[in-house]
Amino acid sequence: SSIGLIKKGYVMHTLFKVAALLIGTLALSIFLPLAIGQRTIDQATTPSITVANYELAEARLQRNIVPKVKNLFVLPHWIDQSDYFWYARQNESGIEYTIVDASTGKKRAAFDHEKLAEILAKNDVNANSVRLMLSNLKFDAELHLTSFRMNDETFLINWDKATTERQPAEPALGLVVSPNGKFGIRSQDGNLILRNMLTGDEIALTSDGTENNGYGIYYGNWKAAYIPRLRTGQPQPPLGCEWAPDSRHILALKIDQSHVAPYPFLETVPNDGSFRPIVHQPRIPLTGEEPAKAEWYVFDLEQRTSQKILLPYDQLFHVHQDMLAIRKTKWSSDCKRLYAVTWGSNLESAQLYDVDVASGAARAVVHEAMSPRTDLNSTSYNPPNVHVVGDGSEAIWFSQRDGWGHLYLYNGKDGNLTGQITEGQWLVRDLIHVDEANRVIYFTAGGLERGNPYYRYLYRINFDGTGMKLLSPEPADHMLTGMGNDVLPIDGALGYDVVSPSRKYVVYNYSTINQPTKTAIRRTDDGSLVDVFESADATALYASGWEDPEEVVTFAADGKTKLYGLLYKPHDFDPGLKYPVIDSQYASPLTAVVPRNFMMAIAGVPAIYHPSSLAALGFVGVAIDARGTTYRSKEFSHYSNKNLNTIGLEDHVAAIKELAQTRPWMDIDRVGVHGASYGGFTAFRAMFEFPEFYKVGISGCGVGSIHNMYPDYHWEAFHGKAVYADGSSRRPTPTDRPINYENNDSSIQAKNLRGKLLIMMGELDENVLPATTLGVVDSLIKLDKDFDMLYVPNRPHNFVSRHVIRRGWDYFVQHLHGVEPPAYEIRSMETEEEKKLRLRVGADKETSQK
Repeated sequence: SSIGLIKKGYVMHTLFKVAALLIGTLALSIFLPLAIGQRTIDQATTPSITVANYELAEARLQRNIVPKVKNLFVLPHWIDQSDYFWYARQNESGIEYTIVDASTGKKRAAFDHEKLAEILAKNDVNANSVRLMLSNLKFDAELHLTSFRMNDETFLINWDKATTERQPAEPALGLVVSPNGKFGIRSQDGNLILRNMLTGDEIALTSDGTENNGYGIYYGNWKAAYIPRLRTGQPQPPLGCEWAPDSRHILALKIDQSHVAPYPFLETVPNDGSFRPIVHQPRIPLTGEEPAKAEWYVFDLEQRTSQKILLPYDQLFHVHQDMLAIRKTKWSSDCKRLYAVTWGSNLESAQLYDVDVASGAARAVVHEAMSPRTDLNSTSYNPPNVHVVGDGSEAIWFSQRDGWGHLYLYNGKDGNLTGQITEGQWLVRDLIHVDEANRVIYFTAGGLERGNPYYRYLYRINFDGTGMKLLSPEPADHMLTGMGNDVLPIDGALGYDVVSPSRKYVVYNYSTINQPTKTAIRRTDDGSLVDVFESADATALYASGWEDPEEVVTFAADGKTKLYGLLYKPHDFDPGLKYPVIDSQYASPLTAVVPRNFMMAIAGVPAIYHPSSLAALGFVGVAIDARGTTYRSKEFSHYSNKNLNTIGLEDHVAAIKELAQTRPWMDIDRVGVHGASYGGFTAFRAMFEFPEFYKVGISGCGVGSIHNMYPDYHWEAFHGKAVYADGSSRRPTPTDRPINYENNDSSIQAKNLRGKLLIMMGELDENVLPATTLGVVDSLIKLDKDFDMLYVPNRPHNFVSRHVIRRGWDYFVQHLHGVEPPAYEIRSMETEEEKKLRLRVGADKETSQK
């Protein structure tokens, strides 16, 4: 996401992927006395903070705590069209690749691990039988392993002859390879180049492209990767290029950013080791400026022709970091038609288009316009819940038109509504699978079962709305999500094929914040249990002193809306002491972040610091999903519309005060807040909108103001399109600010600062532009306000380091506990570069002393 979390990725054999920002801080030299506001801290009622607390806080870091649980998330891989699947099972000694029969739940080793290691060793491949790092396992009809990937190579295995054959894959850097593997497409100087993958021969598909007006080019700070792309020197695959299943047609994007001004970034400590600062200049439009323009083309390799898709581009909201005109696509079986999901300007509408590939003509099958915005999923981080049936005969469509997110069925030929598939005061979360042959839909939903409305449950239902069946009855969060490249695992789920190829079985992980993950197989016809074939082993976690958080239910500021949060008690909790409170938040209208399952409870809120680490330092950690966040009713999720200045923080204040009424050990005269990215923006808002409540804040890479950021649906669809004094949405002069954005301009509200504020930023942050954060810094200086700052040279949006984490802990300890932090060094996060520097400095110091 454009101000979102770290881009997704996962270490296969821990089977854990989470998009979480852990960003810390360095305080400057301005410190207040041991008092917060007018209240002197009573040391007699405050816990002492020692090196032991810091050691425990380090042990609670995500990187250290997640590996203590084995099989935290099972990722099944179906074997061809069978009802068998394999997964990488963690045991006491390492990894055991395991095959499971979904019809019985019985499991066995996928192959002889020791023998495979021996065979690899005979073929000059160093391999440990319990540490084999394999992927892309392939099996024959008898379920014998035939090939796998290891160390970026494909190995064919002959068990009888005890041999392996390497098949090094040709690096496909910078290429999007066709489904049949015969062709690759790349972009060069704004033009598309077609490569024959067998011969290496290349031909140009286009000739009219240029560097800033071309095909497949990356505009501006696409995915915040402009500078990293420059640094790696590796060619990147063309942006927006997609092959049709026939390997004959290519959908390609053409971007015109020739009119967009460069945005300079200064790399003061160059990554290449040189000494003169380097200027990077991606073309990034700012709010009120004309953004880049996008158009889509279809290329026919057989006919050597191209056709522009005739979409109403001037009516589409298509240029910002995450969302182009076309959000989701499907090709017809003969690849003569393309079905494309789009959003209208400002997300005020959404459409499903039926495109004739030959002529480019586009027909709107479904068009829906809602105020303030048209959502196609309960979170914009996940793919639209839209599915085209067959070759366009029908379409399944998500809508909140009745106040809740539900599925509707449309006739794909005439665009008429056939009927509502799901209904009620509950929410469809993700479209999981559509069985077109049997006209059955599998989806997750929240709020239909008793208990926590954020728990996902798996259901099936017929196209006509009949036969709805609960397939996962356990009272827990079923860690399932839709499949797609834009899925962010904020809620601890990886996209995979939940339903077996035969459609007879489903496989899913489920857990709660205090019940480790279990993985089950159920039958799809009646929901009966086949087997719980795997259980996470959290023995080492609890042996390390882990304490489960507590689920809490409070009311919002309106006194009637229920909020569901978490509370992490301080280490060595003593009800006779008084503990400061820290609000760990990512208060974004795009998602909800309070952990609902075991994986996320130990991984932590996607904020700066893990609440459990803060609890180790003697703080009460709280996490709250307020009104304006996702996964509830339309009314609940749209609360933040035009209210980004408080973004639901009034609910945070109300919830913490309510919790303290029955927990006198919570000292709400000492409340801190932290967050990064969107959470950094919210930390600013907390300190400036509620200065009497939040006494200490840490804002990491926070948006200071919207007027000096790029245009994005994060604010345009949730706070309204920019409106200037002359009524236009284009900035009339270089210094004009949108009048409707003034209430969340932190550079203006900085005058309200009373407490201690630490601002941190990376100088190469393409997600949150440096000027928007520095605008707040500039105002604080002009207002002569005391504040602290961490300016990290040569780092982008994610600049977590051991120093940053430790200094953030110190900041809270000093200004909330009122004590001097102990000297401490986080060694578990030390990088090789840091280690070399430490050893070199140590050696120099020893030589000097001699």
